[in-house]
Amino acid sequence: MSQALLHQFANQQACNEALAQQLASCIMQAQQTDQQIRLLLPGGQTPADLFKQLQHLNLPWDNISLSPTDERWVAGDSAYSNAQMLRTALPQATVIDPRLADTAQGSCDAWAHALHSQQPFAATLLGMGDDGHIASLFPGMPDLIPALQLHQAPAALVGLAPDEPKVRLSLNMAMLCATGWLAVLVFGQSKRAMLDRVLANDPTTQALPIYHLLWNAPLPVHVYWAP
Repeated sequence: MSQALLHQFANQQACNEALAQQLASCIMQAQQTDQQIRLLLPGGQTPADLFKQLQHLNLPWDNISLSPTDERWVAGDSAYSNAQMLRTALPQATVIDPRLADTAQGSCDAWAHALHSQQPFAATLLGMGDDGHIASLFPGMPDLIPALQLHQAPAALVGLAPDEPKVRLSLNMAMLCATGWLAVLVFGQSKRAMLDRVLANDPTTQALPIYHLLWNAPLPVHVYWAP
């Protein structure tokens, strides 16, 4: 049974404002028990305005540590880098850069090791692509099936995207779900149509990473959507 909870908004600004307040609530709740507050956040263009909302909130930024849910295997200062985007958008926080070794696989191993002691995260926020991918877990890529299994140890893996830059670093489903609060941010009618098919248990969507998240996650998945 899907544990997805759909939060619908009339516009993206209202959606971002509500989500920023919810993330702030997760941060303040975590602060009661943890000196260091850890979050997993997505890259791409969708969360850009959300991060602007977060930046202006009165939060304990010195104690907040962020990691992207996935990364492109590009230079650390590249405009395509999710870690660089987080550093620019939320400069008050500490950002864990997944590029921790000279190779993609070595970086995945070191990144997973760095995050191991930080579980559970205060919150995990994901995006979703038009093809139903989350993080850098793309439909049909090598090693996708084990990466989606929650019984696997929390880890990171080398992903393969259909577009350039193709080599990606991604957290697996078990790591993404090692959190106290889990959400997906989605904008647009075409992505809403995919969400509706997934939530209706459409058999043609059952191989998609977003399906595995919404139907198999061990905690409720909050879906924030606006046109």
